[in-house]
Amino acid sequence: MSARSRAAAAACAAALLLCAGCSGKPPVLSRVFGRVIYAHDSATSTNTETLGVFLVASDPDGMENLSAFYVINDEAELFWKVDSTTWVTSNAEGETWIGTTSLAMPGTTPIPPGEYRVVLQANGGATVEETLTVPSRAVSAVDAKYPTAVIENGLIKVSGAAAGYEIWVYGKDGKFAASFPSTGASSPVSLQTIEASAPPAGGFTFRVFAWNPGAGYGVLSAPYPSGK
Repeated sequence: MSARSRAAAAACAAALLLCAGCSGKPPVLSRVFGRVIYAHDSATSTNTETLGVFLVASDPDGMENLSAFYVINDEAELFWKVDSTTWVTSNAEGETWIGTTSLAMPGTTPIPPGEYRVVLQANGGATVEETLTVPSRAVSAVDAKYPTAVIENGLIKVSGAAAGYEIWVYGKDGKFAASFPSTGASSPVSLQTIEASAPPAGGFTFRVFAWNPGAGYGVLSAPYPSGK
């Protein structure tokens, strides 16, 4: 890491320490989930590596009182700030998740393995902290095997080596709309089902995701147009 980046990381850490003493009710951080994602761009045939981090979070003063969360690797002197205006919010099984899938290193540098602190901050400066571990990976984004998808007769058919997939749907504005499970070509997902369940105005694009728990990373292929 450059001297400039180390200085920025030190400044961020100092600011968080100061904010820890600020007044205000602390937010609640129930769970933290992180995973490395290898992404293949089907349009450009390029591969990238990102870190996705999601939190089950709440605040006594309401979700709108949450301002940002920080992902920090102290050993690597590395940090990211995710502002409330940029994170994704979703609800699953009665829980509210906030997070991002786009944390990345400069260039093609891989995400360092190790322990990361996740610090959730509310307006006024109150914070709460949990940790997550990024595992070492034996396979790089360049060498990973990615799923593919085609649309035939109104059905999205996914092919690949994984046992199961998720089809992530996005509106034309780029905002996440919904996720649909698939076990591959034998269980295609219909465009009609997507449009009825999560109808993005003006059509949509989708991505295909599969998680490889043994290897410590997931693979994502995108973007695919809906054809409408």
